[in-house]
Amino acid sequence: MRMTISWLKQVSSYLATGRALCRIVIADAKGSTPREMGADMLVLSDHMIGTIGGGRLEFEAISIARGLIEQAASDSHHGFARHWQKFALGPSLGQCCGGSVMLLFEAYAPMSADAVAALAEAAPAFYFHGADDRTLPQALSRRPDDRPENSQYGYDPVARTFRQSVTPPPRSLYLYGAGHVGRAVMAITGQLGFNRVWVDDAATRFPANVSDMLPDITIVPAADMTVVARRAPADSYHLVMSYSHRLDEAIVHAILDENQFARLGLIGSATKRQRFAKSLIAAGVSPSLLARLTCPIGLDTVKGKAPERVALSIAAQLAVWLDADE
Repeated sequence: MRMTISWLKQVSSYLATGRALCRIVIADAKGSTPREMGADMLVLSDHMIGTIGGGRLEFEAISIARGLIEQAASDSHHGFARHWQKFALGPSLGQCCGGSVMLLFEAYAPMSADAVAALAEAAPAFYFHGADDRTLPQALSRRPDDRPENSQYGYDPVARTFRQSVTPPPRSLYLYGAGHVGRAVMAITGQLGFNRVWVDDAATRFPANVSDMLPDITIVPAADMTVVARRAPADSYHLVMSYSHRLDEAIVHAILDENQFARLGLIGSATKRQRFAKSLIAAGVSPSLLARLTCPIGLDTVKGKAPERVALSIAAQLAVWLDADE
């Protein structure tokens, strides 16, 4: 079973050492966005942990976060400050995603350390973030609407509140390439429980009605897919199947170089793997790390080269990995 440290416990650990910080979380995401609802990052005075998608969005968010840290530090009663801000991911930010995100900023100063530590140890089912800019998140045993159904996140745009489950989010599956096999894989992996992210360097390669066909998938058109690969959450699964061997190798190299992945699969033959291995070792990748690259990807008991057959073999491989890793 995967174990992940609670974000609030991570905040608490920094406060205990006298460090102020701000957490930024995507409370809502509409349309095509670089990261999904619930993605978060921590901003400290000298470094950041995590990412909400990079680019101008993240640059501006970090600037807001650092200003909010100063505001929290100046509050002698609470040592806490909250701020909500919506961003349209269009020309004004120099990002062509076309969607929008609502960001929730929560800054914590060391004087809030005791209250945050108690909240972190409460072991609730949910954390509830209200509209009030001075009230710490609340620990709840059930959803605030008093219904027992569970879901990971919930955003109320009218009340401007955000709820998130304490249970770890689904494992992320990043698929690079919107060709025939990529489309077939995405069409049949919806029931495997992944948070699926589909990446290509041309928005036109995705199906025209992809948002209607596959509404649960995060679509990421990225001029440089290696940047997305490097910023993927730790413990993600990656499937590499772009239109170019050169690009495939660059993406694989980026994932191996970060060394934060759970599984890495590359579409291709044994010969392709040998060629990549020679080049990657020459680039400094260790043989032990390279051994974690699975190529060819898919179970060889599923025969056939049609995209649908290849996708079936890859989906079966994913299921085997999930069983082994959970």
